[in-house]
Amino acid sequence: MPFSPAIAFGVALVVLALAALWVALRIERRAKRADLQPVYVINDAIDYAVEHLDPEVLDRIRRAGVQRIIEWSVHYLQGLAVPARRRRGLRVVAGGEGRAIEYIRGKLATSGYDYSPSDIAAVLAGEAAYLAGIGALGEQVEEGKAV
Repeated sequence: MPFSPAIAFGVALVVLALAALWVALRIERRAKRADLQPVYVINDAIDYAVEHLDPEVLDRIRRAGVQRIIEWSVHYLQGLAVPARRRRGLRVVAGGEGRAIEYIRGKLATSGYDYSPSDIAAVLAGEAAYLAGIGALGEQVEEGKAV
């Protein structure tokens, strides 16, 4: 059987089509994986916290106060991520802890805002509920267990 340019062209087209299909499937698989990753959107966290906050707390601190608290919470958590600032042992990273509340309260006080620790804790609990809702929290780790 003699070599035919038409056959070679047909084989090349089939190989090219298979390569294009393979690339398209890889792109689609990566996109699906990316869609499964939780994405923290600060405005969504603020809206969620406001919607789920006790009305009395919201009357005291307003939406702007919720925004300030969550913004300083993000700043605090970013500080925990710096390797030089990490400490041994488990740290509460969602829902607030004493140190987080003190940090946020201090930062707000420098700008003239005086929110109670319980109001800050309520906002941080709302932020933690938002994080849980988007799937950004893993399973709780007990103290003493390997992380």
